[in-house]
Amino acid sequence: MKRLDLLILAAIVACGTPATNTDLTPRASREVVAALPMWFNNPPTDSNYVFGAASATSRDLQLAVNKAQTAGRNDIAQQLETRFSSMARRFQEEVGIGDDSELLDQFTQVYRSVTDQMLIGSRVREQQVQPEGQIYRAYVLMEMPIGAVSEALLERIRGRENMYTRFRAAEAFSDLESEVENYQVWKNAMAPQQ
Repeated sequence: MKRLDLLILAAIVACGTPATNTDLTPRASREVVAALPMWFNNPPTDSNYVFGAASATSRDLQLAVNKAQTAGRNDIAQQLETRFSSMARRFQEEVGIGDDSELLDQFTQVYRSVTDQMLIGSRVREQQVQPEGQIYRAYVLMEMPIGAVSEALLERIRGRENMYTRFRAAEAFSDLESEVENYQVWKNAMAPQQ
């Protein structure tokens, strides 16, 4: 009897859950492009701030906003410092003879971008959300004061200098101990045998 109850419960749950195939990354229509906020394509310039504009979509309004804010912060972080590497490969081969020959050409390009930044004082400057069918599209303009960037960079440099000084001090003491040990070995070797 319990098994039958479980099957009925599973059937009720399955019937109660609507199946939807909502595209969470639709192509931008002319209407979407026409409704872009002015600051999205032309972020402001200010010598006191770094800006990052981004957009994201989701079926959930707050998730769309959160995703856009994260992408905007990522844009700011990449402007500050990015470790970038790339690789390109090309392979060409010709097979056959004369007019029956065929040229095979393959080109592969790979990029990798790594960003690791602490964003102090980053916040939303502008935000706009638009319903788009079954989803929401959020646009955000994130900003971060450059003064905070400069302070964080200065603290980072100081921290590295302090760490390097500690390392060098430890290395110097290690060298000194090694010299003292070598001296003791030499002194013992030079002492008259009794």
